[in-house]
Amino acid sequence: MKVSTREMGLAWATAMVLILAGTYWFGQPRAKAWKDATKEREAIGWKMKEIDHLLGDQTNVNQRLEVLRKQLPAHPQGKDVTAELLMTLERTAQQHGLILLRREPEKEKSVGDLYEVAINCTWESTLDALVHFLYALQIQGAILDIRQLTVTPGQGGPDRLKGNFTVDCAYTRTPAGWEAAPREPEQTKN
Repeated sequence: MKVSTREMGLAWATAMVLILAGTYWFGQPRAKAWKDATKEREAIGWKMKEIDHLLGDQTNVNQRLEVLRKQLPAHPQGKDVTAELLMTLERTAQQHGLILLRREPEKEKSVGDLYEVAINCTWESTLDALVHFLYALQIQGAILDIRQLTVTPGQGGPDRLKGNFTVDCAYTRTPAGWEAAPREPEQTKN
């Protein structure tokens, strides 16, 4: 059997098409995996740069953390401070015209050497009183922090509001036998 040059050319062309199609068919998933690996490598590179930046700023962050810790009041080990925290919250609310209808403290939580008590409150006031109350809590530093706040129109006029909020009260505990007076939160005058 004699093969003509035309048939030989067609056989080579067919073989090349089959080789290219097979390469594309087998190589496409690997090419996609290669692109995904490249993207992941770039993302890891960015994360490494961010981590290096944060680690380089660690001393500054530790200094700011220590300043915040010094602002927190210290209470003796084992002393229940919930009543004191409720009184501080009530006093701040009364100074700014916010009426606390209900106050429910949760159990004390320990986060390392910091302690926290969350107090769920139902309140009623005007917008002006609410803003002054929230500002008074904000300027007390890290002691009191509003975690969640809901506001709805209240009864008794268009300027009346009501709602709920959860305030987190943070403090530290002094070691047993250590006498330290708790820091009294700063009070603002309206």
